[in-house]
Amino acid sequence: MSKDSEGLFGINTLIEALRSGSRDLDKVYVARGLHGKGIDEIVRICKSHGIYIHFESREVIDRLSGTAKNQGVFGVVAAKEYSSVEDILELSKKRNEKPFILILDGVEDPRNFGAIIRTAEGAGVHGIIIPKHRSSGLTDVVARTSAGAIEYIHIAKVTNIAQTIDWLKGQGVWIYGLDMDGDKEYDKIDYPESLAIVIGGEGKGIRELVRKACDEIVRIPLFGKVSSLNVSVAAGVILFEMTKKRRP
Repeated sequence: MSKDSEGLFGINTLIEALRSGSRDLDKVYVARGLHGKGIDEIVRICKSHGIYIHFESREVIDRLSGTAKNQGVFGVVAAKEYSSVEDILELSKKRNEKPFILILDGVEDPRNFGAIIRTAEGAGVHGIIIPKHRSSGLTDVVARTSAGAIEYIHIAKVTNIAQTIDWLKGQGVWIYGLDMDGDKEYDKIDYPESLAIVIGGEGKGIRELVRKACDEIVRIPLFGKVSSLNVSVAAGVILFEMTKKRRP
């Protein structure tokens, strides 16, 4: 069986890790229909700590954990500790630069996420913001795909992307959204120094509530027969355009 995530399995092992806080768990998977005192305790602690719980088939749990001896539970361990949104802004101040932020609204493929991290770090992005739900976490697959870039960029996980956007606006950050139905082409804009770009997930794009929170929606024009780009490719295209416009 393939194993795409590093983590912990076994009811008692997971309970102790959750209680002690010794491991940064990104999310926890529980087999559907599984009940009992230990399972209830895992669910209770996860909810109290804001750790997202996925209820999946036993086959999915076996694949993720790499073993059938998992007792129906698997906790994904983050490959790196998360930063805060404030950490991202603080880094821009330390570099004497205006904030340059990437917001991912639902990128769920870990390989896409890792590729985006690598691109964002190379483009000079100060940090990436992701939602707690509907998003890949910082798994070992993400870390490997980022080719080490994960160690050099702040990544913050937030409960509500739209509210975070509103907060960033209050800090003077102009928010762009990338969508195929955007009003302006991405390379026809003189971008402000303090900015964030919101990119939606695979096949779904930006959620409507998040889209409405953006100051402006831009698009990447396509000239072939396909209607969209892979999300990691789209991120590379627009991030380096923004970098070019931001450079003195």
